[in-house]
Amino acid sequence: MQAAIELAREGMLAGKGGPFGCVIVKGEEIVGRGSNMVISTMDPTAHAEVVAIRDACKNIGNFTFVDYAYAFFQCYEWFNSVSLT
Repeated sequence: MQAAIELAREGMLAGKGGPFGCVIVKGEEIVGRGSNMVISTMDPTAHAEVVAIRDACKNIGNFTFVDYAYAFFQCYEWFNSVSLT
């Protein structure tokens, strides 16, 4: 969760987008990272979770998450987690 918080903070301070961060994990390993990049890319789909999913797919060499990962999202003090399996 701390990694998602840092991504949210860093992305916001860099002017990439809103204060949102996301990591995709398998066990203890982070396989995808993303922060909101809607502003910097002018891409309305570049939400933190989408950026993290794209990064994870690139890193694992697959577009599916069967038995694989959880996503952790962070925005300021609010958090949520969702299973991608």
